[in-house]
Amino acid sequence: MNQTSRAPLITAIVLLLLPLLYVGSYLALVVPQGRMVFKATEYFPGHEYLCRYRIDSDVILPALFWPLEQIDRKVRPEAWEITPAPLP
Repeated sequence: MNQTSRAPLITAIVLLLLPLLYVGSYLALVVPQGRMVFKATEYFPGHEYLCRYRIDSDVILPALFWPLEQIDRKVRPEAWEITPAPLP
């Protein structure tokens, strides 16, 4: 009886799915035009900043998705333009 291991096949499938997951999560989380977020802490009274992702993250998501963001900025520059909010 010939017993072949399926571990290489499973490993190859997982490794091929990782880039798809990376790009898919970027597309699900990015907000190119940005959104204003107010952040206050115990020691700092608060400030507003422009957040480009759906999850508020100052460092982790911008660093994680930096390569894809640079590609996205070149492919869709009009989506990354900041338009001023209309006055009430």
